[in-house]
Amino acid sequence: MPRAYLTVTIDTECDKGPGWRVEKPAAFAGVTDGVARRLEPLFQSFGARGTYLVSGEVLEDPASVEVLLAAKADLGAHLHGETVAPDAYLPDITSQFQRDLPEPVERAKLTSLTAGFSAAFGRPPLAFRAGRFGVGRHTLRILSELGYAVESSVTPHMDWASSGAPGLAFPDAPTQPYHPAWEEPGRVGECPLWEVPITIRRRWANALPVLGRHLEPRWLRPTHMSGRALVGLAEDELRDAAKRPGPRLPPVLTCMFHNVEIVPGKSPYATSEGAARRILGNLAELLAFAQREEIRVVGLSDLPEVLAP
Repeated sequence: MPRAYLTVTIDTECDKGPGWRVEKPAAFAGVTDGVARRLEPLFQSFGARGTYLVSGEVLEDPASVEVLLAAKADLGAHLHGETVAPDAYLPDITSQFQRDLPEPVERAKLTSLTAGFSAAFGRPPLAFRAGRFGVGRHTLRILSELGYAVESSVTPHMDWASSGAPGLAFPDAPTQPYHPAWEEPGRVGECPLWEVPITIRRRWANALPVLGRHLEPRWLRPTHMSGRALVGLAEDELRDAAKRPGPRLPPVLTCMFHNVEIVPGKSPYATSEGAARRILGNLAELLAFAQREEIRVVGLSDLPEVLAP
């Protein structure tokens, strides 16, 4: 049995630019180049399986669907509400938080996204992440009724008030998978879905009364950290997970980024080919660490079986 598991989750969207502004007309180099020519060869070189969480507008692009069908990958759903019916449109910036939608509208959009995914890929999705991590009090019940098994929007230690979502905060959320409370995804409860939080850990400076509130915790995200720092974060999480009381479930590391972050000029991050290659190099160091340490790289949709008692 592997020592632990790593899931590499990629929010898969249309091309963006500075300030996350959407390219118009919609373009998909982040899939046709980013997934097909950059990510998939890297994953296959390590025998790893990535997870592409696919946004509504990508489902409507035949070339992108073809690339994703050919990938040796897990596929899940990703909701930016602006791009999904009812009332779908291509915004300048995807700024919506689905937790702010009335329940009937959120339900309609999730139902539409799920149907579009099933039509594109020939099977329903099992894994989900909310755009902008905007999971709300109605989300888990809707996802459960639609047949999902895994939700992955919780960002431990993060507070999104400064991004326009007061109250969207996960200060005490676990960093390992758990069954969440139905209306409070950041708390342990009775919902049968697995909540798989992104691996985020506090820095020592986060405890400082003033500075700490303005310093982002450490994310398992190759755009934000060097390969060496990603490995250090993973080691810290695995060490602490082994000490936690309760059922002895295998530790899970959850990495995230966007497909457009590893293609030059398609996000605010990689403005050059060199910058894009640095991000891919950071991911490669994390995958090499997993290979050395016998940490199996699996899809989000695989985790219910992995975590079953």
